[in-house]
Amino acid sequence: MRRTLFGSLEHLAPPALLRLVSATSPSGVLEIETAEGLLRLEVERGRVAMPTKLDLENAAEILGCRRGEFRFTPGEVQHFEGEVMSLTAFAEAAGAAASNLQMELLLEDEFLDSSNPLPRANIHVLPTQPLQNPLDELLSDLEAEAPGELLFAKVGVVTQDPRWWRGALEMDWHRRGWQIQELEFSVHIDFEGLDLLVVHHQQGSARFGSEQKWLELIRRAGDIQPPLPVVWVAPLGDPAWTHQLIEAGVSFLMPAPHGEAGEATIRFAESLSRVVDRQIQAQQREGRAPLPTGVSELVGALLSESDPDRGISSLLQLAAEHFTRGAVMMAEVNAIRCRAGFGYSLERSTAVLPRGIGLIERVIRSGEAFTTIEPGASGSNRLADVLGVSELPSATALIPLGRCGAVVGVLVADREGEDLPDVADLVLLVGRLGGVVGS
Repeated sequence: MRRTLFGSLEHLAPPALLRLVSATSPSGVLEIETAEGLLRLEVERGRVAMPTKLDLENAAEILGCRRGEFRFTPGEVQHFEGEVMSLTAFAEAAGAAASNLQMELLLEDEFLDSSNPLPRANIHVLPTQPLQNPLDELLSDLEAEAPGELLFAKVGVVTQDPRWWRGALEMDWHRRGWQIQELEFSVHIDFEGLDLLVVHHQQGSARFGSEQKWLELIRRAGDIQPPLPVVWVAPLGDPAWTHQLIEAGVSFLMPAPHGEAGEATIRFAESLSRVVDRQIQAQQREGRAPLPTGVSELVGALLSESDPDRGISSLLQLAAEHFTRGAVMMAEVNAIRCRAGFGYSLERSTAVLPRGIGLIERVIRSGEAFTTIEPGASGSNRLADVLGVSELPSATALIPLGRCGAVVGVLVADREGEDLPDVADLVLLVGRLGGVVGS
């Protein structure tokens, strides 16, 4: 990171900004300018020189503002010879000064000698081993005992030959959290509950005599809100017909496979799965408010040179300022894997859940954070088991981990039954951190 970064405090409150810089441990000069004045902090690896009481009282007025700008200029600063404190502790001490709390006691608890490391959450990072056995049995158990707690992406398929959509392809999609719903062709197909529509014509002649009905079906799918993407799988040798499909609004055109077995069929299934995945993710991105540019650039720059493990550690250090326990659950093609955490008993070599568990999938698909769950539900019990606890409290936060508009994981965190704090700023930051924690 070399360039100076700017941003508005309207999108990121000053205390949250300080916590972010503290968790990522950069060096440079952080400036916060508001109507109350200018706060300039020289930062060495996320720490600042021990402030005086007057320094904190002046900082408190500035940190309490939500109108203004921040500026961070990376670079080396003069090494602190005396006592230091983390930026997180600085923000808390300034808040205490604003509330006329006992400053001496707070500073005594928080300051650190420059030769000592900062106190950090005890983060346990799990190995990223490939999934050896598909979670079919676990998923089948959930379907049998609590089908209402599952949430699959539904793919409607209109085909004259359903054999293509059964067996290996259906099983693979099931593991991905997608459910195939076979449909009879009709202009008035009910789109309710569908996330995607696939039309499969193995032979080009299947459309003959019904061209206008097929085009009307595509137009109907595009007219609903939100629009339903249509993937058209058929021979594409007729340029005029292909043009009409595009004009009607088909989302993706794909040639039908040749033959019913062999390498070509395998490639077709892999390509189709990739297309479906992209279409579903694009649907999920639509309607989500983009992260403010200043915040996005700051987070990205602070962690631009981080490896995935360091990115996860920075994320969890940030979460540790709000919660007593937390874990990062990353979404994979056919599993949800626990990558790291603190406070929970993460002692397993691997800790995975199948795709389709509604508790997690709702966050992934909606991109919204949830701060309550239903204790004792099958989905929460499975998640609790992965995290090494008997039960998760109802006051448990599920915060989406974003990357380029998509949700690639979920931060699960709680305060062991106590009420949760305001997590609005944390939700904003976690929404950008998916790009630096890997998968």
